[in-house]
Amino acid sequence: MKILAAILFLAAAIPAAAADEAKPWKDTAELSYVKTTGNSKNSTLSAKNLFNYDWTRAALELAAGGLGTNSEGTTTAEQFNAHEKVSLKFSGKNYAFERLGWEKNRFANIQDRWDLGLGLGRNLIDKENDKLSLEAGGGYIWEDRITAKNEDFGTYRGYMKYQRKLSPTAHATQDLEWLGNLKDSSGYRVNAETALVASINSHMSMKASYVWKLVNKPGAGFRRKDTITGVSLIINY
Repeated sequence: MKILAAILFLAAAIPAAAADEAKPWKDTAELSYVKTTGNSKNSTLSAKNLFNYDWTRAALELAAGGLGTNSEGTTTAEQFNAHEKVSLKFSGKNYAFERLGWEKNRFANIQDRWDLGLGLGRNLIDKENDKLSLEAGGGYIWEDRITAKNEDFGTYRGYMKYQRKLSPTAHATQDLEWLGNLKDSSGYRVNAETALVASINSHMSMKASYVWKLVNKPGAGFRRKDTITGVSLIINY
């Protein structure tokens, strides 16, 4: 209740602003905290930050995030990630991109994972109420596993992002990513996120999301699927 009260107070303290001046950059910070007491004592904290800079013929994306869960004084989940992406715009709706990502998730047996990719994308639908982007490409993954043999392999990737405007203050998004393994066809991975975002004012929003991840061939003793359900506060600059 204290966390909720603080969020509502902060939202009320920030006045609604006039239409933002056009600027080439945008920064979005996302924070979520859940705590339970009583029969079980758990706490989960997650934070993300996404920075975008848009030029006439190119665009830059920088992102970083982390998640930690503590249960009865013991850490039960810990994940960190970061990535950069540079896009080169062609005429019309097409673009090319380069992407490099890093991840650490010891509870999924990943000490360090580097993911390099190149590809082509297209903003297939770009309307006021509907936006759909598609990407396809290839790359390479280097993965240091904690209790299993390290892996490195070529990949092929397909990605889709859809956004639907539901009202002047709310929208829904769906992200879906497929990562194929060129060394072992059964070693594919799937990432998906479904989210609903509602604006509180011109700078703050609330987000409810469901993340589903599949690693078809994890290390021995680890599960194939992970899910994260959360509600977050988003601050836009």
